[in-house]
Amino acid sequence: MILDKEDWQEPGCCFRPAAAAEEIQGGGQGAQIHEVIAGLDACLARDQTGKASVYLEKWLLHFEASGDWASQITVLNEMMGLYRNTGEREKGLGAVERGLALVKEHGLSETVSGGTTFVNAATTMKAFGRAKEAMPYYEQAFRAYGRKLSPKDYRFGGLFNNMALAFEALGEYKKAEAYYKKAMEIMEGLRPGSALEIAVTWVNLAVLYEKWDRGGECDDCLLRALEGFQDTRVPRDAYYAFNCRKCADTFGHFGYFRAKRELSEAADQIYGGAEAG
Repeated sequence: MILDKEDWQEPGCCFRPAAAAEEIQGGGQGAQIHEVIAGLDACLARDQTGKASVYLEKWLLHFEASGDWASQITVLNEMMGLYRNTGEREKGLGAVERGLALVKEHGLSETVSGGTTFVNAATTMKAFGRAKEAMPYYEQAFRAYGRKLSPKDYRFGGLFNNMALAFEALGEYKKAEAYYKKAMEIMEGLRPGSALEIAVTWVNLAVLYEKWDRGGECDDCLLRALEGFQDTRVPRDAYYAFNCRKCADTFGHFGYFRAKRELSEAADQIYGGAEAG
């Protein structure tokens, strides 16, 4: 996420939009953030999460020293995602606290970029067992997005999917199902580019239905998920590899051992090819 120009001009406005950070700052320092994101992506493409952590921490210190708060927020959002995926609770929640403080300090609570920070913060909190505390931040994200975005914008799909996971963690299965379906409705309107996100949501639904004693519906969800993973239009890149790894064990849990093997092998091949390159 890079802050939009409008976030600076309208204190009352993402995933890495095209607007350059220097447009916010009015100077040249913010231009570095695009290079930072490219370097981070290179680490993740090689599955080098440890290197990515050191890399982000170095750049955060740099932007703190230069007073570039916009780039700090961008880096903190990336840290939230990285640390929740690596399971580093203290670092992840530390990034949440600092990111939310900067959003508040600079009046971004009702902006798109502020909303995206709320989503990342809430999702990180949920990942570390604080789902109940996360819910108000999802609500703030919904309000922020609602001011500027179309109801069919892809960011609502991500918001609803993450809200569903939080409701599931709280044992509110009916609400979780409703939000998974809301997310699916938005993503269906964005095909074929959203095929992978739809597949992951079907996996999430299978897990939900098992918890909810609706196991008879799991197989249909998993078969639909496999269609997404096998869709030849989906790029076989690091993002695909990440989701293959994330979902492989779930397929194995439900007895889809061949699917587990194929997804794991696909991820290993992608990461291995990036390393060789």
